[in-house]
Amino acid sequence: MKEEVVQRLLELNQEFYDAQADSFSGSRVKPQPGFARLLPHLPVPCPRFLDVGCGNGRFAEFLQSHDRIGEFVGVDFSEELLADAAKNATGTFYQRNLLEPNCLDELDIFPAISCLAVMHHLPAKANRVRLLQAIREHLVKDGRLLISNWQFMDSPRQRRKVQDWAAIGLTAADVEPNDYLLAWQRGGFALRYACHIDATETAELAKAAGFTILDQFRSDGKEGNLSLYTVLTPTLPMLQS
Repeated sequence: MKEEVVQRLLELNQEFYDAQADSFSGSRVKPQPGFARLLPHLPVPCPRFLDVGCGNGRFAEFLQSHDRIGEFVGVDFSEELLADAAKNATGTFYQRNLLEPNCLDELDIFPAISCLAVMHHLPAKANRVRLLQAIREHLVKDGRLLISNWQFMDSPRQRRKVQDWAAIGLTAADVEPNDYLLAWQRGGFALRYACHIDATETAELAKAAGFTILDQFRSDGKEGNLSLYTVLTPTLPMLQS
């Protein structure tokens, strides 16, 4: 994907979250059912936790309500959502562009990190791999990474949101396979970019970034399967014979 297309899609999502922060947060108040199934995968104790793409702090609030983590650090590109996160959870929050190679610099090392409903909004597979590699550098060697990806194309209800790329001056040839332009119609009409990242691509991303998959399941939404959750750990280096 050309860099100018990446930037166009990133700007589109930035505009969306800046304009729709209130309506977006309002649609994401209650914890997702899948959150509870992630709890057994957290280290015990878990003195520090990093949430990459923390949004309005919904996952942080859930973890803190279950007294499962100590210090919480949240990172997101949206100033508006970070302001909501600071109201919903206790922690330290940083505004960072997740496409930048140094987006997690100076954040130390963590026993557990989450990146929920984030990867599918990052344009270009190479950028998704780069973010996972950056996360790996901030995870202890036997730590846990919790990710989720929206399975919107598996739902007829969600597929109705797909729009033609011409609406933003692009074509299907400008983007990568499984990239889509989606409509948002809560609190006003808006457009945003998303990629459908299924189990196969999740495995490819994990391998490319140096992770091993420990568990995977689907949950959430009216259908009960709109989020693909994956629990990963850094792949140990091969021993020399």
